[in-house]
Amino acid sequence: MKSQILVLCLLAFAYSCSNSGTTENKTNNLDTNTISKNTVNDSLTVEPVKIDSTIIETTFKINDSLNEIANIIAGNFKNTNSEFKYLLKNKDYLNYSSNFNSRWIKYDTTRLERLKLFQQKVLSKNTKPAQTLFYPFSGPDILYAYTFFPEVENYIMVGLEPVGTLPKFTNNPEDSIVNYFNKINTSLNAILKFSFFRTESMSKDLKNEEVDGTLHLLFLFLNRTGNSIISAKPVSIDSTGNLFDKNNFVELKKSNYRTKGIQIKFITNTNQVKTITYFSLNAANDGLSKNKGFTTYLNQLNNFNTYLKGASYLLHSAHFSIIRNIILNGSNCIVQDDSGIAFKYFDDTKFSFKFFGDYVKPISLFSKNYQKDLDSVWHSQGSEKIGFGIGYNFKDNNSNLLIATKIKK
Repeated sequence: MKSQILVLCLLAFAYSCSNSGTTENKTNNLDTNTISKNTVNDSLTVEPVKIDSTIIETTFKINDSLNEIANIIAGNFKNTNSEFKYLLKNKDYLNYSSNFNSRWIKYDTTRLERLKLFQQKVLSKNTKPAQTLFYPFSGPDILYAYTFFPEVENYIMVGLEPVGTLPKFTNNPEDSIVNYFNKINTSLNAILKFSFFRTESMSKDLKNEEVDGTLHLLFLFLNRTGNSIISAKPVSIDSTGNLFDKNNFVELKKSNYRTKGIQIKFITNTNQVKTITYFSLNAANDGLSKNKGFTTYLNQLNNFNTYLKGASYLLHSAHFSIIRNIILNGSNCIVQDDSGIAFKYFDDTKFSFKFFGDYVKPISLFSKNYQKDLDSVWHSQGSEKIGFGIGYNFKDNNSNLLIATKIKK
């Protein structure tokens, strides 16, 4: 009987997939006003991910239009049946695709594989599992968050950089795509070379006419790490801490909300559905004290870990005490380099510590943020080798990582 029910279920699913073409609703103009969670169908044409429909337990629909955008941005576009197939004859796009593919392969083989190995051997064994990862001062860096914490269901990211709007790709010869892809390449220089986004550079790289926010790089990283997008919607938070949708990204961009966000649902190549919610806002005390809705939202989080990297030592300052206290009070584990929360703020009766890499004085730009107490504990307790460069001291022998774990009582 059970086998008969299983067969019937599989036949029903196969039938629904075979008829998905009749309900397909693609857009000719990939603008932020036209793509929504309703613009979907069940067929998956994105090459980086292959979904086995017989083992999917969660009901979802892949958004072909959004995945085509991600493929184009990531240089992975190869669909000869697409309305954007003219890009496959565009020399500028083909050059970008070829060059970026080589660039990514080099990054994947020289750096990303080492990050994955560290996750498997160290992070997975030394951090408490959590449904949510909080990553403040992240910019669009879902790359490191996803690589270090692949088990997480919800990624909550915060930065000053705007959300942005979906790009338009037209077949008009006067609409050159060279500038767009040049800006994409430039915006990736620091993260692929040094492991972090430079705040000053991001203020220019993600605030221009072509690449106007984090959305572009979030799509690129999701695509290049083998994921497919289910939906992407503009969001904000009301005064009571509840998330609500906006009609489109253009409307969100023009609004005067203190919190502007994007929520992306995606599926991994192992058929896990996950969510990224990126918020663009001022996380300093003067910003959060006027943004009660967002602080309420954060205080309502439970079962979360926090990741901090390249955070400009902002959490050392009294001006960021609100978000620092939320992290210290609510996190199960905090994984950070020395630019995160100053060691003096950790209560050693509440946290245990493990050290990786080598703690040395910060780079000259942040020399005033040297921590004598951290230096002493780091070298007295000892540390394990990290095996790769990360953070401002990105050379292998100068990188550091701290895992602070909340002590159970």
